Amino acid sequence: MANRIAIISDIHGNAQALEAVLLDIGKKDIDSIICLGDVATFGPSPCETIQMIQKYNISCVMGNHEEALLDPERASDYAIDGEALQNSIYWCLNKLDEKDISFIKSFKKTLHVALHDEMNLLCYHGSPESTTGSILPTTTPEELDSLISFSHSIKIAIGGHTHFQMYRKHRETIIVNAGSVGCAFMNPFLSPPVPSYLPVAEYAIIEIRQKNISVELKSIEFDFLKFQSLILQSDIPLKGWWEGEFNRINRGLDF
Repeated sequence: MANRIAIISDIHGNAQALEAVLLDIGKKDIDSIICLGDVATFGPSPCETIQMIQKYNISCVMGNHEEALLDPERASDYAIDGEALQNSIYWCLNKLDEKDISFIKSFKKTLHVALHDEMNLLCYHGSPESTTGSILPTTTPEELDSLISFSHSIKIAIGGHTHFQMYRKHRETIIVNAGSVGCAFMNPFLSPPVPSYLPVAEYAIIEIRQKNISVELKSIEFDFLKFQSLILQSDIPLKGWWEGEFNRINRGLDF
């Protein structure tokens, strides 16, 4: 008997991408869904994304954008830097109600999921110790040891935050990044050059069959034209960045 878990992350207010992912998940015989945070900010549809997460009874991990929503005066402490990004936190807050904020407060710092005898899945946003920690393909083994307290029972560790899908091994642990549902990047946002937006929706599926582990990194289409239209019709503070990325994509440029 298999246990199949869908992992989504970094939706960033993109309801069209989340809808496409949830429809795709519905075709995959999935037992549960876990979200690794950064649900509502960045995009034009914060309320709609939260409503979908609640409708599907998805367990959620706290992201750095959730921390900033709960403590906006300290947004820079959560790696929300620059006027447009910080204004986007307040823009998002103005769209949410008390029930939305209460729901965000229920997000967990990390989630441990029992997969099989002495086999556990560790879920986090940036790293288990910090929502702003970043685990990249280039992160050294020594840095990994400082970011994750590995134990023999942690067979898979999965996060988000970098908007960049990844699969790597570290000793006996598989380390995965699920990518970003709503704001996928061509390159991790913490490494040069400045990241370029990819108009795809990303997520991961983890399957445990007895003690056999498989990981599938998914990249699917969504209604990009509708998302683009919603951004261009909005007054979202990041509109200028989005417009630049849309122009690059529509001209067929890679970077």
